[in-house]
Amino acid sequence: MKVKLLFICICASLLLFAGAGTVIAQPLKMGDELPLDTAVRIGKLDNGMRYFLRHNGQSAGMADFYIVYNVGSIQEDDTQSGLAHFLEHMAFNGTRHFPGNSMIGWLESIGLQFGTNLNAATGMEMTYYQLTQVPLKRESVTDSLLLILHDWSGSLLLEKKEIDKERGVIIEELRQRNTPQFRIGNKAASYVYGDTRYAHRDMLGTEEFLKNFKPQLLRDYYKCWYRPDLQAIIIVGDFDVDKMEAKLKKVMADIPAAENPQPKEKIRIPDNANPVVAILSDPEERVSKANFFIKRPAVPHELNNRVGANYMNMLINVAVSMMNVRFGDLAQQSGCPFTTATLLNSSLTETCDALELQVIARGDAIAEAFSSAYGELERVRRYGFTQEELDFVRMGILRGGKHAYESGNEKPNGAFAQEYMNHYTKNTPVLSVKEQWAFLQLMMRQATIEQVNELVKTLIARANNVLVLTVPEKVKATLPKEEQLANFFSWVRGAEIEPYKPETVDQPLLAELPVSGKVTATEKGVYGSTVWKLSNGLRVVVMPTPYSRNQIIMNGQAGGGLSTIDTSDYLTASMVAQIAGVSGAGEFNGEQLRKLLSTKSVSVQPSIGRFSSDISGSAAKADVETMLQLAYLYFMHPNFDRERFDMMLEANRMNLVNSADAPEFVMNKLMNKATYGDNLRTQIPTEQSLKGIDFAKMAAIYRHFFTDAAGNYTFYFLGDIEPDVLKPLVERYLGSLPVGTQRLAWKDDGVRMLPGKKEERMNIPMQTPKGMVSLVYTGEVEYTQQNTLLMAMLASCLQSRYMETIREEKGGAYGVNVSGTLSRQPVPTYSLNIAFQTAPDKVDELLKVVREELERTAKSGPASADLDKTLEYWRKAQPEGLKNNQVWLSYLQNYYTWGEDWNTDYEKLLNTVSSESVKELAGKILKDGNLKQVVLLPLK
Repeated sequence: MKVKLLFICICASLLLFAGAGTVIAQPLKMGDELPLDTAVRIGKLDNGMRYFLRHNGQSAGMADFYIVYNVGSIQEDDTQSGLAHFLEHMAFNGTRHFPGNSMIGWLESIGLQFGTNLNAATGMEMTYYQLTQVPLKRESVTDSLLLILHDWSGSLLLEKKEIDKERGVIIEELRQRNTPQFRIGNKAASYVYGDTRYAHRDMLGTEEFLKNFKPQLLRDYYKCWYRPDLQAIIIVGDFDVDKMEAKLKKVMADIPAAENPQPKEKIRIPDNANPVVAILSDPEERVSKANFFIKRPAVPHELNNRVGANYMNMLINVAVSMMNVRFGDLAQQSGCPFTTATLLNSSLTETCDALELQVIARGDAIAEAFSSAYGELERVRRYGFTQEELDFVRMGILRGGKHAYESGNEKPNGAFAQEYMNHYTKNTPVLSVKEQWAFLQLMMRQATIEQVNELVKTLIARANNVLVLTVPEKVKATLPKEEQLANFFSWVRGAEIEPYKPETVDQPLLAELPVSGKVTATEKGVYGSTVWKLSNGLRVVVMPTPYSRNQIIMNGQAGGGLSTIDTSDYLTASMVAQIAGVSGAGEFNGEQLRKLLSTKSVSVQPSIGRFSSDISGSAAKADVETMLQLAYLYFMHPNFDRERFDMMLEANRMNLVNSADAPEFVMNKLMNKATYGDNLRTQIPTEQSLKGIDFAKMAAIYRHFFTDAAGNYTFYFLGDIEPDVLKPLVERYLGSLPVGTQRLAWKDDGVRMLPGKKEERMNIPMQTPKGMVSLVYTGEVEYTQQNTLLMAMLASCLQSRYMETIREEKGGAYGVNVSGTLSRQPVPTYSLNIAFQTAPDKVDELLKVVREELERTAKSGPASADLDKTLEYWRKAQPEGLKNNQVWLSYLQNYYTWGEDWNTDYEKLLNTVSSESVKELAGKILKDGNLKQVVLLPLK
């Protein structure tokens, strides 16, 4: 293919010249290897195992541990489909040093949470197991973690009883994942990958195979492929690298090298000169979409760390970014047949890359939607991009690169680990933060519009094209046949197409600056914040933080929300902020505003919730004034675009029509009615109720919450803030807002969860027979911080019990989701939600277990091990959460709205949690007796 030839030409003929101020002193030849970051210790043991060790103090006292296997489902032969994923489960079910479930129990005892910190992923070509956010409290913890990695390398016990126990869990995982997207993806594979092994591996296997394969088959597969020459250990965190390396070498020393190892086969995806077209449907598919692939050979593995490969990849990504800007502009235009079109530079397999065009139709017009998007690709192939487009995208890439460089010290352990995984499996470069930034600048200076356009002509090839249309079944009959769509490509390629003519917007966001208000009072706030009182009555809380360097978040909040709106206008009011957010502001419509802001890193969005209204935003430090200007415009000069409203209403209508018989939609509808009855404020909209949404009322409703009520707002600013710089901007754009005539405060909207018990059971058509179960326990309880924690602890302890009984002992469900929440408005209430999916004939058995565990907790309290590990996890997680500006925002909002201190009081609150207090809460829930239970089953 031509892309490979172009790559060779680039590597042979070009240099990247370093400029003043960079860390790269010499010109780089395109065939040169990029330098490895010296901060990571890379080594190889005698048995072939690789390792990557890095000190990172971002999470004090914590480290992440990974074992990466350079194998996946593609190594399975036709008699083994599903074994790679099965092994993922077995890694937690007995190893040489951690038999049975002892590994999970010990890890949870030191504060790790199964599914969050203990997890794994199996792919076609790579598999990894991870232990993240591990507190290195003692030397023995590190020793045990290395021993776990040692056992994962080649010492899984794979006992028959454990294998048989896990069969049911994985069958239930298969049942849960067997969605329309899963089924269509399996059908599409043969068109995308041809008649290769990639087309015949569905990762999880079949139910029949999972039930019946012989344990020895799994053991043989494990011994063949899970060997040290195909493994790497990655450890990143707050530790001494020399000591960790010595420990690692000692622990892994007894793992023998593989004898006569079976070589990995490289599978080539076949070419196709003519377009391959597939139209696929599923009775439960709800959206019409297209996936279009233009395949090309991947850069050879040994060249992926070379300058040339990365330069070419950068050129491709620049072209993809420019294309997506065009698609974004088109999607905003009235009459555009697609809601979104996105171009990706995808790696399909280790030997095949592709441009992938993803299109989602507006309604069911997928043929028109794809035609429009593909026509834009053809326009670019003929005429290329403009210098202005390149300059615009280059500016955004450099802005992002600079931010990555400036915030390099804030990189989490997992981000480093991902880099090392990619290097190990794909030979991609591992650069230091400084070298990465310097190299990016060099590449951006070198790139020309001629290079990009020459590459684009090759990339948008007319061979190796595959188009997969996915539609609801009712739509399939209305579409052209596959052969007609194949002919369509020839029609587009011969059609007359004009060059692209983008609209330019070249004027300031605000033509005239507002008259500034003043900060009339300054006081010390909580958590190191400062509180400003503005002359118009607004309160502003400013909290500089060291997190997310160069970024600032904003939130303005006032009480009231939809509770202040008459029920007759409820649906209209619920869409008001959404319409305002896409209609532009001031002198600009939505498309013009998007263009005007495209060179900046800034976003602002109004919203109206049940009991509050908000204006939220985020911006790079240099764009904070623009963020405040937008906030001012959304208060004073919002726009309401009738065409956008009509488009959004039609999209909602189509979603309702297409989802009407979807199992998830039916479940939500039944549970909503069981919980709230026929309350108009809680009902899921219908086609008829959508017709009652009144566009003419929207501007007045919006003014009620924002323009006429600005004086009600408290604004919060957090991040990389210089208060002396922020203060005059706040005075000008927030201090100039009117006090307003509205005084907002939430009202009792009359919404109540119905008392008593109600059970609903319905049989509906399902493509995958399963029982879908949802239980909601409700009632009134005093809203306190302690009760909020108790409810969360009860939910966590129950989830641990269900993991043990329903998943591990009975193999009845892949997982049980349990959540517990408290609400303070309009009256203090609790809600305990339990949901799971299982085989239809197991529903009643598992429902009994669900109730019995809650009853046992109400009688005897939670198991001490469950409560202890939950408390340990919460204590471990809190310091990490405090490195997040959104967490601090929630703390500030709780303090200044409700007087709650979730930071200072956190440890004290945890210490109030006891087995007895959780037991009392469980007992209250059962005594209240308010249970809504919904079960969906397949038609018999």
